Amino acid sequence: MGRLLDLAEKVKKCVEGLERLSRDADETIADFILLNVALHMLQVSVQALIDMAYYYLSEKGIKPPNTYGEVALLLLKLEVLDEEEAKRLRSMIGFRNVPVHGYLSLDLELIRDILKRRAYREALKIAKKILKAAAEEDIDL
Repeated sequence: MGRLLDLAEKVKKCVEGLERLSRDADETIADFILLNVALHMLQVSVQALIDMAYYYLSEKGIKPPNTYGEVALLLLKLEVLDEEEAKRLRSMIGFRNVPVHGYLSLDLELIRDILKRRAYREALKIAKKILKAAAEEDIDL
């Protein structure tokens, strides 16, 4: 399996795991272990999207941006993502930075909301868009 497909599979597995954890978002938030599992899956899914974007850009011969947040803007410019999807990806990247770097304390209500609304499903939609763009450009998936 190619690099992009491997990364997309990571996103898919994380989304599937989050589906199970979101059945009872309140229980997940209240349970230290489940909360940390959910956070890990959220982080991994976003990191896999970032890695997919960087690989896609590299294969196109485009110098990757200096910051993760800029990758969404490049995907928008290349018409891989529309404005709303690029905005969501930037938001996901910003969320990922909080637990990874410990910038702020975690907002448990935000995590509960992500689980209840199943907002993590957006990661899989974006992964599919990157795969589609790569396939259309004969980039090895």
